[in-house]
Amino acid sequence: MSTSRAKQPVRGHRPRRPRLRVVHQRGPARPRRLPFLVACFVLVGTLVVAVVSVQALVAQNSFRMQELTRRNSELAQASGRLQLQIAELSAPDRISKEARRLGYRLPDPGQLHTLALRSGP
Repeated sequence: MSTSRAKQPVRGHRPRRPRLRVVHQRGPARPRRLPFLVACFVLVGTLVVAVVSVQALVAQNSFRMQELTRRNSELAQASGRLQLQIAELSAPDRISKEARRLGYRLPDPGQLHTLALRSGP
């Protein structure tokens, strides 16, 4: 019974409360901005480098396309000149004039012989 008496508070006597103290706040609770800013700068820097790289590639391809278009035009003109030269050189009048100049002449009709070949066995 003596133990039960020790546990019960005495009437008129309040239990002792812990002493209160003021806790000073270190500053306003805000998230750290430095990692966020670094991440933003890295992201923006990467995007800027990517855009500049794409623009450089587009400019290079544009110059190459202009060069290929110019080269295609030159080759088309050269092809046209060669086709004209082929047409001029294969004209029957030109061939007969060149043959006469070189001393060729047409054979007499009696000198021509035709052979009939049997096709197949």
